[in-house]
Amino acid sequence: MDAIWQKIENYREDALAIRREIHRHPELSMEEFHTTALVKETLAKYGIGLADVELPTGAAAILEGAAPGKTILLRADMDALPMEEKSGLPFASENPGACHSCGHDIHTTALLLAARILSEMREQLHGRIIFLFQPAEEKLGGSQTVIDSGLFKKYQPEIAVGLHCWPDLPGGTVGVRKGPFMASSDSVKITVRGRGGHGAHPHKSIDPITAAAYILTELQTIISRSVAPLDSAVLTMGKFTAGTAANVIPDEVVMEGTVRTVTHETRALMEEKIRTVAEHGALALGASCEVEYKKGVPAVVCDYGVTEQLERAAAAELGADKVLTLETPSMGSEDFARYLELVPGAMFRIGTSNENPATRLPLHNSGIVFDEEAIFAGAATFVRFAAEYLK
Repeated sequence: MDAIWQKIENYREDALAIRREIHRHPELSMEEFHTTALVKETLAKYGIGLADVELPTGAAAILEGAAPGKTILLRADMDALPMEEKSGLPFASENPGACHSCGHDIHTTALLLAARILSEMREQLHGRIIFLFQPAEEKLGGSQTVIDSGLFKKYQPEIAVGLHCWPDLPGGTVGVRKGPFMASSDSVKITVRGRGGHGAHPHKSIDPITAAAYILTELQTIISRSVAPLDSAVLTMGKFTAGTAANVIPDEVVMEGTVRTVTHETRALMEEKIRTVAEHGALALGASCEVEYKKGVPAVVCDYGVTEQLERAAAAELGADKVLTLETPSMGSEDFARYLELVPGAMFRIGTSNENPATRLPLHNSGIVFDEEAIFAGAATFVRFAAEYLK
């Protein structure tokens, strides 16, 4: 057993207690007051000071090594989801309407454990580590709050690294992928306008429902005919609002949806094609339309060099057989992507499944249970990576 794993074993019970305390008291985005207080109190016990920035919730801490050098940022998110927990765990959520079914309690605990161990390795470090406990990832806005606080401008990290639970991987394993890792998240709202009238006299009206239905089906041809077969994109129109009575043709229809892509080029293509299909489709049926396209977070694209270093660090601590290559990106989104617009970096997955079927439920399922070995795999990877990068 190497020195890092010896420390992990020494602090195992402390880490589990922290994780279960956070799990028991989940808090929604920008309401993470108890979690923030716990994180700050724990960091103070470890002798790690806070960064000189103001965050409404969440925390950023600074560990200075024994000698000057590079600056790196390690990030965990901390917010919960607005749902009732049904895991049956003895430390299940005690906060009605909130639960940690995305594993952010695991992430926070892993980074706290890594911070504790790295603080004891301070004399071996040449440089600075920023430990970022980010609020409000679930609303995909917390990273912008962090950037607006001036953290990146003030401390100028050269790279950023984050982690996320993944129930498709066994507990105690790590998953890595170079290049596209998670999708961008954009939203689209299409308002189709016609001319209302009596359902018995459609020839005297311009039916926006027919036009919207035509547009809706034609939009899917963008994926099949404009996106390269080996690329990935998702267009889901999840909301369709039309009419108030069975015998009335309405004046307008509103459709709303989400767009996910994994490359910047395809992201631009999707917006262009959606506008073209919607506008021309409406025109073909005598209607008009307005397209509101809002860009959310970009895709997470992992730097090749940083990912290779993460892979080596995880293999050194966990064993090469515990480091798995993720074959495809996830079409989910992550606001960690905003940091990667500023500096190179990468994310890695920590496996959370075991023989218990509840551990193999998808993220955001109210009954999901996480294998707590993920905490230690994540912490070990963080520590080894930081120690190697700053040696």
